[in-house]
Parts: sequence; structure tokens; C-alpha cells
Amino acid sequence: MTPKKKIIIIAAAFSAFTVLMIILAVITSRQYLTISFDSSKYSSVILYKGTDTKTENTIAPTKTVIEKSIQSGKEYFLPKGTYFLVAKSKDNIVSILQRGILLGSDKKSVSLDYKYTNSYLQKLTNENKKAIDSAILGSNSKISTFYTIKNEAVLEKGDWAIAALVFNGAGTDLNRDTLKVVLEKKDSKWVVKCKPMISISKYDCSAPQSTLNKANTIDITTQRPLMPNYNLNKKKGTPDV
Repeated sequence: MTPKKKIIIIAAAFSAFTVLMIILAVITSRQYLTISFDSSKYSSVILYKGTDTKTENTIAPTKTVIEKSIQSGKEYFLPKGTYFLVAKSKDNIVSILQRGILLGSDKKSVSLDYKYTNSYLQKLTNENKKAIDSAILGSNSKISTFYTIKNEAVLEKGDWAIAALVFNGAGTDLNRDTLKVVLEKKDSKWVVKCKPMISISKYDCSAPQSTLNKANTIDITTQRPLMPNYNLNKKKGTPDV
């Protein structure tokens, strides 16, 4: 083998080694990211480059768009680092979701949950009000006699609802507390989940804690009367008589 051929072979081997090292460097500097979401809820999911930080909670977006149209379940082979995701829905049905993503040495899968906007939940409430009232009245024949149903509200993902039972009696009656009702939607029908109570705990009712919290904080002004000799319009500091 002539010296010239040896040089050519060595140069080719060095070039191949260099290319291999570059490929390995690229591969090791990147990682797979998969983002899954309900595409019927989110119509636009954009991935931005994130600010340089060590925790996902402190990542902020930059103006650099990495992927302008993320597809649910697709693997993206991206440089390791920080990213910021923004997911939006059509017609203000679902709240805008924003979160940081830290892509490190391991594959990362991110699943996006969704929350209905207050305006959409109000729309669901208006559409389901009659069905909710019917379910409550059907659960106990005495309800229509002693109570008026108020403050119906559809919550969560449209599968939970709350309402208040406001006592119809006179101010001198002892049983004058406003009761809280929690309902769940099963097989497209509303059912009362647990016994109406003044305050409902997780031990009394198997429902999301956020639903129970909202049930227990239904506007107290629905109570008639609120408490003995209490006047809503009474000036602050005026003693009860």
C-alpha cells in the first residue's frame, strides 16, 4: 500500500469517526418529549423555548416557538433544556393552560388536564338546571313542601353539581338551616350523591373536595332567615335585638 493510499484511508477513517462523534453528540444532547391531551378540548397547543431555570414551576416563555402545532401523543426529539407550553381552546370553553417543561436525560411524557371556564360552566348550569331540580325533588318527596331549590351550579368537568335547599318556613321555626346538595351525573342523568346537609364533609360524601368546598360555601344570603333577629341590611356594629 502506497503512502498516499494510507493517508486517504486514515483521513476517511478520521472523517467517519468525526461524523460518528457528531451524531452521538447530537443524540445525547436531545431527548424525546410526548404531550398528550384531549384534542376536542384544546384546539391550539404551542411549545416555546423556556427561560433557563432548574425547576418547571419557575420556567417562563421566550418568544422562540419550537413547535407551533403540537400533536397529541406524538414523540418530539428535542434538545434537552427548558420549554414552555401554552394550550388554548376554541370559543372559551376550556381555560388556557400554561406550564413549564424541563427536558432532561430521560424521556418525558406530559398529560394535559383541562378545566372548563366559568362562562362555560354557567352555560352548562343553565342547560341542566331543570334536570338538577328534578333529581333533587325526586330524591325526597318532602323537599318541595319545605324547601326552595336555589344556587344550582354545574362544576368540575360537567359531571358534578351543587345546589342549596332554602327553608320555606317562618322565622320562628327552629328548622331553618339552608341545606347543601351534591349531585353526580351518571349515564347522562343527575343523581343526588349524598343526603342534603348543612355542611358536607368527605366522610359523608364521596365527591371531589373542590365540589364539597363550593357546596359548603354557597352564598349564605340564600338562607331565610339567616339566624334569629339577623338583618342583612343592619348597619355594622348594631347589636342584635
